[in-house]
Amino acid sequence: MKAGNKIALMYAAVAIGVIALVSCLFYFLMVYHIDHLYFSSQQQRIEEVVDSHPAAGEKKLVLDAKDKPETRKVLSRYLSDSQIEDLFSGKMIHFKHAGEFGTALYSPEDQDKQIVLLLSENTYGKGIRKRFGWLLAGTFLLSTVLIYIIGKRYSVRMVNTIDAAYQSEKDFISNASHEINNPLTAILGECEITLLKERTPGEYEAALKRIATETKRIVQLMKHLLFLSHGDKEILKNATEPIMLANFLMQFLDDRIHFSPDTFAFVVDANPHLLKIAISNLINNALKYSGDKPVEIRLRGSVLEIEDQGIGIPEEELDRIYQPFYRASNTREFKGHGIGLSLTMRILTLYGAEVKIRSAIGTGTTVSVHF
Repeated sequence: MKAGNKIALMYAAVAIGVIALVSCLFYFLMVYHIDHLYFSSQQQRIEEVVDSHPAAGEKKLVLDAKDKPETRKVLSRYLSDSQIEDLFSGKMIHFKHAGEFGTALYSPEDQDKQIVLLLSENTYGKGIRKRFGWLLAGTFLLSTVLIYIIGKRYSVRMVNTIDAAYQSEKDFISNASHEINNPLTAILGECEITLLKERTPGEYEAALKRIATETKRIVQLMKHLLFLSHGDKEILKNATEPIMLANFLMQFLDDRIHFSPDTFAFVVDANPHLLKIAISNLINNALKYSGDKPVEIRLRGSVLEIEDQGIGIPEEELDRIYQPFYRASNTREFKGHGIGLSLTMRILTLYGAEVKIRSAIGTGTTVSVHF
């Protein structure tokens, strides 16, 4: 049996058990209350029929209390020994016999020394119990079906979420291992080749530069991975300050970047270092995939747009490019780890921004950041 079905059955079993327990308790309390009300009404009736005839549906039995042996013999058909003793001590006794409700009355101070038993069937209460029982049974069955259906949908969704998270983590670890292994392999290979024979100082210097480059790649990648592993609260602990967004964007301008703001007054409350990482990733991607073509940066109120004229992103892959280490199928010839955009999304989302991407193959990509 699948995990989702097991969870649904377990959840349904617990919920149904609780409902069944509460339903039974409620039913028996209701029956007790109906019986108590009927005995109360019968108590009033027996005092009325002591010297009169019973109504339709009632049976009256009068016994001589003076003849105790014979009276006890008759009473034993209806009452227990303890009830008989209580009756002779002057207490009014309520009892059930053959589906009927009965009340026994004896007044020791009465000169006639009579014991009166009044028996009748609680047809009204019986109908209420029957209807209420069917109502509870129907409610119980309906609740059982609804609980199982809702529980199954919830558990399947939960299991799918857990499975997706597990698969995502598995892919993340696999991709991280691969990305870290590439520069490490390059460093190891460079060291082995360099040590095969003596080199000139220039050759050693070139080898060390290549090793330094690959080492920087590892350090940068590890920093990004460490950042992604932090919790949201931990990231938000970084000091924030008001940032004039238009002025902030000036630091990214060069010959290929055209910037056109319509306001210099818009302010973002963020950490300058983290915001720089997020925006620089977007701009660097635009420059990298555009070749020698210019990149447009526009600031329209609270919306920042970065538009390039690059290779574009396949439409079917737009939903997946936010995942760590995922790279579009048409970016194989470009260097990168596939981690920059997920890093950017994490930072901007924490500061309440919404990122939207529009793209077309061969035309370019527009990233809109709604602060």
